[in-house]
Amino acid sequence: MILRNVAAALPGERDFRRVDIGIKNGKIETIHEAGSAGPASASEETLDAQGLMAFPGAIDPHVHFDEPGFTHREDFFHGSAEAARGGVTTVIDMPCTSMPPVTSAKALEQKLSIVEARALVDFAFYGGINGSMKSEDISEIVREIAPRVVGFKSYFISGMDSFPAVDELQFAAAARACAAVGRPLLLHAEDPDVIAESEKDLAATRGPHRPEWRDYYASRPMDAEIAAVIKALKLAGQYAKFLHIVHVGTSKAASSVADKGATCETCAHYLAFDESDFSRLGAALKTAPPVKSPDQKALLWHQLAQGQIHFVTSDHAGAPGYEKFTENPLTAYGGIPGTGTLFPYLLSEGLFAKRLTLERFLEVTSGGAARRYGLWQGKGSLIPGKDADFVLVDPKRTSCLTPETMFSKSSITPFAGMRLAGHIEGTFVRGECVYASVRLAAALRAPREGAMSNAAGTICSNPGYGKFLTWGYR
Repeated sequence: MILRNVAAALPGERDFRRVDIGIKNGKIETIHEAGSAGPASASEETLDAQGLMAFPGAIDPHVHFDEPGFTHREDFFHGSAEAARGGVTTVIDMPCTSMPPVTSAKALEQKLSIVEARALVDFAFYGGINGSMKSEDISEIVREIAPRVVGFKSYFISGMDSFPAVDELQFAAAARACAAVGRPLLLHAEDPDVIAESEKDLAATRGPHRPEWRDYYASRPMDAEIAAVIKALKLAGQYAKFLHIVHVGTSKAASSVADKGATCETCAHYLAFDESDFSRLGAALKTAPPVKSPDQKALLWHQLAQGQIHFVTSDHAGAPGYEKFTENPLTAYGGIPGTGTLFPYLLSEGLFAKRLTLERFLEVTSGGAARRYGLWQGKGSLIPGKDADFVLVDPKRTSCLTPETMFSKSSITPFAGMRLAGHIEGTFVRGECVYASVRLAAALRAPREGAMSNAAGTICSNPGYGKFLTWGYR
């Protein structure tokens, strides 16, 4: 295939370059100035992308696709379809929201045997470290799983009986073990003691009255995140550079991470919303940690632009209405089906709104995660030799997220109705079109009869096209 006349976001460039991209055997073979690639052979498909932008496929390194075990919420087929719709070409799935959790080689292979026939985009796994493990056994568990995963996930506070939180001894052992195998240790950083004290104070103040959404926000204060990060950095000690804090919503927590040489991520919802939005969005906005005070949004954007926050993830975790819309905000299921929103939101409100330079945008949507999780040799940028993972965007069109245009099982999202600059026309994984807008589907030479279609576009690849990736992938 030859992609012609496209404005490409290439590494090291401050602006887009109009080029022709040659693709062979799923890899980028050549990148030439537009018009200099020569004529296509009879066997090559040519796509004229005049007027479109090409970006590296986004990497979403924090998804909960819930398979096997919780597929009433999500599964790999629908989750990866939603990822493709949003320009995501690689996802990394969490170990905690599947049954059994990925805490052994046997559990990993069981999960892989199920999801590899259903994935539409490329994917990798994390291993899990939880409170059911003996601290002296953690090193052996990590060594066993490390060849097949790109990191390990742990919690300081957990709402899952099947994946309890770690204590200090277990976390310190996990930091040593992950450093020994060269894998990041991911942490859900909220301090359980701070939260318990906040919940106790709220209960005393509220009395017999029904909980409100402001109670949920107050029950998990910024201090819980800050205290957890400080404790984690202290416990990690000399291994702090292997520590990665997930879904940071508090500026001071992100600063503490950067000061110690660790890394962190934030999510699109922490950049887009704050606690005042609970009054209108309610359960659609509930996550753990919750979004924070209004001033935190601007601070997080600044830290993202400056590199103190290394990349952005979705923490994709949808759920059906009967789990989300309950009478008690404190017990309603927390999660947003965000993998399809991640790239479009950052494109509009980050790059096009000039909060992020082109270089930073590429890093926070693809390059940063590829480097952190050992995928950089094959993913994360548009250069010859890497996988032909790219997203085609029409910068003159806008997009509006509606439940009717989503492919995930859940469409309960706070982003519903948001108008964003830019429109995804196509998502390509290893040179194959996995998602095409109505307009692009008509332009492709071969007819695509997709696995799923809606008013926005079509999933063009077959289930099982997604490739399982491990550390060092080329």
